[in-house]
Amino acid sequence: MLTGNKLLNLTLLFMTALILIGCENYSERTHKSWVPPPSSPVYDDSTIFARITTAVQSDPALQGSKIDIKVQDGTVTLSGTVNNEDQLTRVNMHTWIVDGVKKVNNQIVKN
Repeated sequence: MLTGNKLLNLTLLFMTALILIGCENYSERTHKSWVPPPSSPVYDDSTIFARITTAVQSDPALQGSKIDIKVQDGTVTLSGTVNNEDQLTRVNMHTWIVDGVKKVNNQIVKN
């Protein structure tokens, strides 16, 4: 006759055996044509430049500003002139929203 401790130990041993039997190696079932996704998207400087330029040129609040945009390795350098603090803030905002921007060197001055 099994005592309480022996019954508990036997039950735990049986459950452990069932769990181990159910384990499979799922890597064998992965199709060879599946490749892992890239670690992160890559954005080239010309795309970053185009997106910032489009955003700045299409913003009606930035009419009258003269902005020069340069991009190198994800670092954006802004130069030129704006009429007020709001325009300066908006150019900065448009720049940081663009994917791929790592750093902004804002050299814009107010008239």
